[in-house]
Amino acid sequence: MSTSQIHALSHDRCRALLASVPLGRVAFVRDGRPVIRPVNFTFTGNAVWLRSARNSWADRIGGQAVTFEADAYDAGDHTGWSVIVTGVATLVTDVDTVAAQFGPGLRSWAPPPRDRLLRISLDRIDGRRIALRPDATDATESGLL
Repeated sequence: MSTSQIHALSHDRCRALLASVPLGRVAFVRDGRPVIRPVNFTFTGNAVWLRSARNSWADRIGGQAVTFEADAYDAGDHTGWSVIVTGVATLVTDVDTVAAQFGPGLRSWAPPPRDRLLRISLDRIDGRRIALRPDATDATESGLL
């Protein structure tokens, strides 16, 4: 019988994995309660960037400490990874200048207009991977882990 194996990821591996996926979740506190929003994002190596609409939740979390999570998994192989970033969310006012640096990589999947840009600093980054079978470490070669 196989057992799960959980391994901590290096900071470099966490950064590489964040750069490999387009979707994640941002968690913050609103009215004293935790809230999680799925978002598409871009990762630059020192920050998580996402776009949002004016007068949305993003307008209200500027200056707050937030948590961002991204992951991938293979349900058939019981393998996967998760990376968690903790940092401060900053609302960027010069959206056009910053967005031009990213090109199409910073387009929101949600309908326009998405004229707010949110930067989440990389104050802390942690990750882990899980493999159910010993041979599942082959998933590392495919980029899953």
